[in-house]
Amino acid sequence: MKLRIAYCVSHFPYQSETYLLNQLKELLEEGHEVTIFSIGQFDTYPKHAVIEKYKLLERTIYRPPIPKGRFKRLAVAFKLLLQNIPHAKHLLRTLNVARYGTYALNLQFFYDAIPFLRKKEFDIVHCQFGPNGIKALNFREIGLLNGALITSFHGFDINEKEFLSWPEHYSRKGLYRDLNQACHIFTVSSRFSRHTAASLGIAAGKIEVLPAGLDTQKFRRREQGTRKNSSPFILLTVARLVDVKGIAYGIRAVSTLVQEFPNLLYHVIGEGEKRAELEELINSLNLQNHICLHGAATQEEVLEHYQMADVFVLTGVEAADGEVETQGLVVQEAQSMELPVVVTDAGGTAEGVLEGITGFVVPQKDVTAIVEKIRYLLENPEERNRLGKAGRAFVVEQYDAKVQHRRLMELYHRLLRQEA
Repeated sequence: MKLRIAYCVSHFPYQSETYLLNQLKELLEEGHEVTIFSIGQFDTYPKHAVIEKYKLLERTIYRPPIPKGRFKRLAVAFKLLLQNIPHAKHLLRTLNVARYGTYALNLQFFYDAIPFLRKKEFDIVHCQFGPNGIKALNFREIGLLNGALITSFHGFDINEKEFLSWPEHYSRKGLYRDLNQACHIFTVSSRFSRHTAASLGIAAGKIEVLPAGLDTQKFRRREQGTRKNSSPFILLTVARLVDVKGIAYGIRAVSTLVQEFPNLLYHVIGEGEKRAELEELINSLNLQNHICLHGAATQEEVLEHYQMADVFVLTGVEAADGEVETQGLVVQEAQSMELPVVVTDAGGTAEGVLEGITGFVVPQKDVTAIVEKIRYLLENPEERNRLGKAGRAFVVEQYDAKVQHRRLMELYHRLLRQEA
């Protein structure tokens, strides 16, 4: 049975959401009809090959930009209303301030509704992140969206304190109360996230653990020649440069390790708001010749970095605002590439590692423990090889995109039976 699926996302494409590309790839290869609804795209984003191959941008309907000035916003909205007179009744419903509060008053609901005027009949509406699930309820209420609803939580939408206390219109009655009533299935990427979602009032029986998957045939290590004694050891982190990734702790660990391994290199792939702060830390520790912040990269570029690395490191922490890693797909990517991993116990990351078998889990913010495990791996090439082989076998069995796709399709069909 081929399904008609609406994907409700925020920005698309987005540099750190390769899990979504993998999910879409599997759906399209199986012949399902997918329409992506997005509020917009960033000026720059990694041009992952899958975007072009599956013509994902052509499948995406974008919201018109919302002018910042009040009068211009109102003028453009009036123009859009005239252009969409056959749908005027739907658009006018978005202006119900008594029902939708500030979301209606500032015309954001009006603009958000525009892509859904070109509606199709959908079997499944899959919302990525809780806020898009809430929006989908609003679209359904004004008659613009149909289909069985499934919502996937990914991180900030269940962890970030500031977000969870906003907006007042929802927090007074529970941010996800209405969504919990209307949505039969929620997915999360780890047992840690399932517990967190349940603590917010989501019915435990509706929450399914569905980790992000990856193409393990693509993330496959090529044969390498014998390491020369003069070859540098390479540590790798793939992560956004933000607090929750705890990259500063990896940098401080390298500061200690280079005293024993003077040819050690640490490559960090990713971009973010903490770049300047991290660069300052690197300079203050005189590590400019050992650490490189490469910025954002495509999947293909990331693959080459995995290929050259010896050990993968993810020193995540629980940030002050409550945000924490819910899975850490890059940890599975690294293991698929036969890299031993050293990760912290923050959030759900540790669930994706077999302790002592595919890698090591250490307490978050514990630089000494991070150093100890990396040192052990650098000094023991046989152990690096053993853990790397076990890691790939583990990921192929548990996290391959096709394995996760079959699980997702089971959830879709169960949802359709529940809605029938």
